[in-house]
Amino acid sequence: MASNPDEEILRLLGRRDPRGFDLAYAQYGARLFSFLNRLLGQGQQPQAEDLLQQTFLRLAERGPELRTDSDLRAWLYTVARNAFLGQMRGRKQAAEAVNLELVADYSPDAEARLMLGDVERALSRLRLDDRELLLLVGGEGLEPQTVSRMLNVEPAALRKRLARARQRLLQELERAAPRELKEVSS
Repeated sequence: MASNPDEEILRLLGRRDPRGFDLAYAQYGARLFSFLNRLLGQGQQPQAEDLLQQTFLRLAERGPELRTDSDLRAWLYTVARNAFLGQMRGRKQAAEAVNLELVADYSPDAEARLMLGDVERALSRLRLDDRELLLLVGGEGLEPQTVSRMLNVEPAALRKRLARARQRLLQELERAAPRELKEVSS
């Protein structure tokens, strides 16, 4: 069995060595910020920074309690997700105000950027739980098994939810295509 890639970080955290925190931040800070920023939508970078800070404060508090065989990445995404949901519960507009931004990295290929823009718009029209699931599995590359544990959902149920979310995303993409063709031909 392969050793845990975060074992050294977790060992340092367990000893309350600040290097463990620094290594965890270096390893996961940028990806977590990107995830939170995309959940919140454009123009919400200060809120994403606040949620990222909450996530790493929680790591500073609870990191020493984590076992060396823990899945640190999944733990951090769970904490970040819970911080986001807590913030959403506190807002009147809740999930409907969320506008996810799928394009996180620059792509020199203009056609690929346009396609990603189409996906981003279609994704933003999905329900929050569908967007979140697609981002965790597709955008962040977390294994469905890990996501099922994070969301406290049976693996079979998660696979069904993921298939339905992908189907709804495809329907949104197909629904948008005729409008875009009309705009181009005008």
